[in-house]
Amino acid sequence: MSPPDSGAASAEKNSDGAQSLHPIRMVVADYDRTRPLVDGRVKPKGIDLDAKVLWVGDFCTRPVYEEYDAAEISLSWYLAARDRGEPCIAIPVFPLRDPIWAFMYVRADSPITRPSDLIGKRIGVQGYRYTVNLWMRGLCKEYYGFSPEQATWVSSEVEGAGYVVPANIPMELGVGKSPEDRLKDGDVDAIWLPRVPRPFQNREPWIRRLFPDCQGEVHRFVKRTGILPFSHAVVMSVDLVKREPWIAKSLYDAFVEAQRVATDMCRIEKMISYVDSMFILEEQGAAYGPDPFVHGLGADNRRVMETFVRYAHDQGYISRQLPLEELFVPGSFSW
Repeated sequence: MSPPDSGAASAEKNSDGAQSLHPIRMVVADYDRTRPLVDGRVKPKGIDLDAKVLWVGDFCTRPVYEEYDAAEISLSWYLAARDRGEPCIAIPVFPLRDPIWAFMYVRADSPITRPSDLIGKRIGVQGYRYTVNLWMRGLCKEYYGFSPEQATWVSSEVEGAGYVVPANIPMELGVGKSPEDRLKDGDVDAIWLPRVPRPFQNREPWIRRLFPDCQGEVHRFVKRTGILPFSHAVVMSVDLVKREPWIAKSLYDAFVEAQRVATDMCRIEKMISYVDSMFILEEQGAAYGPDPFVHGLGADNRRVMETFVRYAHDQGYISRQLPLEELFVPGSFSW
């Protein structure tokens, strides 16, 4: 089947002569930037989209792409799956970007103010393998003078997704106690998490971010390097891409349009729950450019993805540095 008005073979028609749509089952997190696809405000061309939502953490802990035609997935899981030859391939849609620096925490009375201060220390993690941790370790090694083998890691869970922590990494397994409690009790010197910990959200005075001026550090780094990390992508079934290659571009275009709708809702329609939303959006534009959630494989996104692949190979997630041409659907570099 081809999409309506695609210039290729005509799409099938139903008994009434109307254009039929290709049914696609997709799952994403419930972001403002994906909600227009979920609620039907944005409709992919030629597709009858059945879009479901899951908690964002589900895309980091299980292969949800096995259950759907298209699915969001964490980058570290995707690279490992692709390296193993699993039948999924990405479209250049990156629904989640994170200020990675914001997920490193220490006690408020700690002398640690930069990653290199972590040399010889103990770091608590929920799990070592998570994408956010991969990014933090890579950035710290390349830009901040701290390599993962220079600390002892204390993980609260057994690693999943087939990942094995490299043998040169000092690792302890401490199931049964959260990283936050370990930090509060002094069992570890810092914690790295894929989320903002509840004590910090509650403004408990004993915990702070590692970087004293964390937002300023993020802004300066992105301005200097052009690297604004993303941590999730959207993948499709390889068989579906081979049978109906037009679907990948249709979904990509729909994600781009959904992002535009979400941005306008925040900027113009005032539909975001921040009194200071106008100032926040202006500050974000000044720091990251007019479209920080831009999709596609333009120069900046390509640089981010190549950096992530290099870090993933260095940290044992993949057996070789996979070229981007093997990671994304054919033709997507020109979208």
